[in-house]
Amino acid sequence: MKLSTFSLVSLTFSSLLFLFLFSHGVDGADIVEPTCNKAAKSSPNVKYHYCLSSFKANPKSQNADIQQLGIISTELAKSNANSISTIIKRLLAENKNRVDTKYLQDCSEMYSSAVSDLEEVLKAFNAKDYFKANIRMSAAMDASTNCEDGFKETGLVSPLTKMNNRYFQTAAITLAITNMAR
Repeated sequence: MKLSTFSLVSLTFSSLLFLFLFSHGVDGADIVEPTCNKAAKSSPNVKYHYCLSSFKANPKSQNADIQQLGIISTELAKSNANSISTIIKRLLAENKNRVDTKYLQDCSEMYSSAVSDLEEVLKAFNAKDYFKANIRMSAAMDASTNCEDGFKETGLVSPLTKMNNRYFQTAAITLAITNMAR
């Protein structure tokens, strides 16, 4: 049986297309778990399951490389920081006579600075300047711990603890990725 030129070209094209699609899908799908595993092993601040669920919740991570995972986790940290800022504003607006007003205002300033730092982290990731991304991420990461410390030093209970912990965890993942990417 003789294959026509059309059939041969069609078969070759189909095979190449299959290999292209398969190889790209596997690479991206395989990188999330090893990245989270490595991040969790390299940093006591990264929880493997939180890392995994954070990336699995974002369809962009499916075919991402290490740089793109860094961008995704930075965007998540920025979203968390913006949410915390919004909640702080709401808490302050609801009750102007709060005992913890000063500390909430301090936290608001810290998260505002963190958002600026995270924007710089995104620029650095896009430029593949992982050293700068690492430095700016370290600065952004401090917002959550400094915010909590302000409350603890005075014996007040922070209304932001869960959100601060979630932000810290996300920031720790990004910081671990900057170290892997370098």
